[in-house]
Amino acid sequence: MKNRFHNQSPPLRRAFTLIEMLVVLVIMSTLLGIGAKVMKNSTTAQGTDTGGSMAESLFAEARGLAKGSGSSVRVVIYNGGGTGEQRAKHLRYMGIVGQEQDPNGEYSVDSNGDPLFKDRLKARGVQLPPKVFFNAKLSGDPPTMSVQIPGITGAQQCYYYEFNPEGIIKDPAPVGSSPVSFVVQSGTLYPTNDTPRVSNKGSRDVAGFAIWKRGSTTIFRNPEQVPGLNSGSDPTFE
Repeated sequence: MKNRFHNQSPPLRRAFTLIEMLVVLVIMSTLLGIGAKVMKNSTTAQGTDTGGSMAESLFAEARGLAKGSGSSVRVVIYNGGGTGEQRAKHLRYMGIVGQEQDPNGEYSVDSNGDPLFKDRLKARGVQLPPKVFFNAKLSGDPPTMSVQIPGITGAQQCYYYEFNPEGIIKDPAPVGSSPVSFVVQSGTLYPTNDTPRVSNKGSRDVAGFAIWKRGSTTIFRNPEQVPGLNSGSDPTFE
């Protein structure tokens, strides 16, 4: 008796057509393009968020030093431009300076009773992530002072925020019940301009925090919380 199973033909296997393969490739390339764009936007947002967190930690350290030492302390942000390594720190390098002391260890003041500050950082500073810059305009244009920045010859112009011995933000002074702002934004610094340009037209990649009179901070959870942006305008550096 013959085994019929051995006489059956193998089932036909249908291969992919060229058109079907092309369709799959188009779908894959589209998904990869979308994924790359999402990753790029995520990285940029992550940079500003990281920068905001770094700055907030530095402000907390400065406030703690002021209260602990019973003297005034300032957070400074380098604003000297320059070239090479110096330029890489422009609007990105931050540090802390303390009040000067006389030979008796007393904290020095000027003829008006205002504290006099050292022109050197108390410790090594921190630098914001690549392509993330301090936005002075959205931060209310803080006052400036001259500070020695590591790796740069001579005292350099820096923006500053000042805490008094009680840990209260003194300068820039809050207006009424409104807090002071510290804002960072993603951008690009071109060789011919000391003002960064927004990376993408209409970009709202900003982060930062409000500094209340008593020195406590509140992180901005979205751009609409940043003063000056609640009208729906796009943030710029100038």
